[in-house]
Amino acid sequence: MLWAKALIAVVVFLVGLVIFISCSRLLGPLRRLTLIFSFTLQTCLLLAAALLVQQEAVSPRSGQQEPIDWLQVLAISMIAFQAAGQLVASRFLAFSEIPTVVLTALVCDLLLDKQLYQRPWSANPKRNRRIGALVAHFFGAMAAGGMAKETGLAGGLWLAMAIKGGITVVWFGWSAKPMQLEKQ
Repeated sequence: MLWAKALIAVVVFLVGLVIFISCSRLLGPLRRLTLIFSFTLQTCLLLAAALLVQQEAVSPRSGQQEPIDWLQVLAISMIAFQAAGQLVASRFLAFSEIPTVVLTALVCDLLLDKQLYQRPWSANPKRNRRIGALVAHFFGAMAAGGMAKETGLAGGLWLAMAIKGGITVVWFGWSAKPMQLEKQ
């Protein structure tokens, strides 16, 4: 039944993309209020998933032959939906060089950069963001793996929710002046 959960996660992610793109375009993708709403929703979804796991309403593990646990599917769906919001926000903010969901795409883009070894360091900001994202992904995976081993799956979800909540709070104080985006 793992294939069914994976299929549901992909479908929910795709639906999330459509909803986040449509709502962002409707509200104005670079408006502070739109970003606050988007990240608040993402944080709430992570909070709900973390609570389900923390309260043991959802088993962090499932066997291949077990029937579908619909609460587990609900938690997976909330995580997939918020991941779509995260990806849409990164694209509207014009940081498409940093895939926020798929690490392999990040590494591929970094290695494809014809100016990977360009000096000085400040001459290639996209490369610098990719390297920073790669380092952040690496340490994030290490932290999440360690937390999962020590505290269970809920610990990683709580950490993700706290980081996402921190980003949400930052949007409240972000400058209201128009952003100067790099040409792509």
